[in-house]
Amino acid sequence: MTRYSLLVSLHVGSVIVWLGAGTTLAFVALYARRARNGVVLDQLGALVEWMGPRVFAPASLAAVGFGVAAAHEGHWPEMFWFHVGEGAFVFSFLMTVAVRLPLLRRARRGALAAPRLAQYLLAVAVAELTVLYLTVADMVAKPSGIGASAVRYGGIIVAVGFLAAAAIAYRARSARAVIAAPTLREPGPSDPVEPEVQERPAA
Repeated sequence: MTRYSLLVSLHVGSVIVWLGAGTTLAFVALYARRARNGVVLDQLGALVEWMGPRVFAPASLAAVGFGVAAAHEGHWPEMFWFHVGEGAFVFSFLMTVAVRLPLLRRARRGALAAPRLAQYLLAVAVAELTVLYLTVADMVAKPSGIGASAVRYGGIIVAVGFLAAAAIAYRARSARAVIAAPTLREPGPSDPVEPEVQERPAA
């Protein structure tokens, strides 16, 4: 394997980890809200906060670093689609610093309930993943300039993704608390019956 092939492989692998982790967390937040699972909701903020410096930051920095190194190693000329990828990284970084981290700090202080936090995190993920997945498509299509048809279609998809994210964030204002504990029910015929313990009279 040449040095250039190694750099490209590491770049692609970093992008997979970056996108895969973000997509998984978006589905976890969606599951927690739809299933009204209070346990997952309560731990969602801590999970995102833990993964930030351990998964998202290293993977995103590695994706950009290996991509730039591969471009220099392969002597790539000035290309529009490569700058689109750089812009996507800047957008993701700003979303984390300006939106995601303040949300997590508010939740840690108790100023933001877990259901609302899940909604807001889902909104951030939808906006961010829309841009990142379109960036992957940009790397495949390699449009030559801003006037390319792929860029126009991509702009429409970005607009739809941002509108969906705004709608999710707006719904977070009316999010209510979720019952964390499971509801009690009468034991059924198939449930195990615990033996009764008889109290002995005191001597």
